[in-house]
Amino acid sequence: MELYRRRLEKLQQAMLREGVDVYLAATQVNMQYLSGFSEPPLERLMFLLVSQGNDPVWFTPALSAESTATNPAGWQTRYVWHDSDGPSRALEACTRDYDLETATIAVDDEMPAAFLLRLQEALPAALFRAGGELMGSVRAVKDADELRCMREAARLTDDALASGLERCMEGYSEWAVAIAIQRALFDMGSKLAFGIPLVASGAMSAMPHHTTSQRALQKGDIIVIDFGGVYEGYCSDITRVACVGRASDEARAVYEIVYEAHMRARETAKPGVPAREVDRAARAVIEKAGYGDYFVHRTGHGIGLSIHEPPYLAQTYDGVLEVGHCFTIEPGIYLPGKFGVRIENVYTITERGCESLNAEPPMQIREIE
Repeated sequence: MELYRRRLEKLQQAMLREGVDVYLAATQVNMQYLSGFSEPPLERLMFLLVSQGNDPVWFTPALSAESTATNPAGWQTRYVWHDSDGPSRALEACTRDYDLETATIAVDDEMPAAFLLRLQEALPAALFRAGGELMGSVRAVKDADELRCMREAARLTDDALASGLERCMEGYSEWAVAIAIQRALFDMGSKLAFGIPLVASGAMSAMPHHTTSQRALQKGDIIVIDFGGVYEGYCSDITRVACVGRASDEARAVYEIVYEAHMRARETAKPGVPAREVDRAARAVIEKAGYGDYFVHRTGHGIGLSIHEPPYLAQTYDGVLEVGHCFTIEPGIYLPGKFGVRIENVYTITERGCESLNAEPPMQIREIE
């Protein structure tokens, strides 16, 4: 209970700074963060309502009321509606109790559109705001228990990687590599942080968001493997590169450039450093080597209960790194029609600088005979 009380106070302080009267948490990750309970958003209106000076309360359909009542934080299930009536009556009661008619209401960026439209129709004079940045600022600094979960998620991810690398040989497909990783995670009691593991081989490795396919691995293929495991809701995310047999001289050289960019970014990441400076450090290495046009994404993203969350290591992000921030560093070079290379680890900011939660990436491309 004390943990969720601290998180509630952080959110209420952020709401006060931003002039927000009420926050409606309607996504699994924010329900989990604030209460220890979550449920996938389906078609029935449901949220955890947070206001100033009060404990959060649940607004829920009847079939979920018993479940929300078990939330570890102990927040009350107050507004319950039945399919036979619809949510209007419960919403009217909630509106009266919390003066929602003219309130400034922040909602999760990922709140289902059907929920938001219904609320806007019921509260035409209220001011609705995207709450992603506000909640992101609250969740960005991880506490000791969250860091414990992040470290374990990283360990599980590292361990599962070995099963995939065993299949980076002729005779296996991208899909076979992905399934081996997935099975290893499941056997360890984990699960995938996002979709099927991304396994991109040959020319497909030059596509940062390639969809894993049945393509058979061939001699000389560069293989990019990107996936993450989960521990108690917290995610990890790594990218590793291997070659079926001996890599070409060009692939070896590009890998070493990306590795240097990764390490420069890591050396730059410290408390008080603007996040964009970490991006700039990685980008400078790749640009100096003549591959600037082939680094087509930001250097990294925050990670925790969500696979992508603040802080973002990008030129467009204004935030400063703080102790407790967790994020990826993942520079890459993608040569269309040839191959791609990306190296990714999860890091956390400590008083001393930047600590990797994953095992160290190889200094040279891994060649699998």
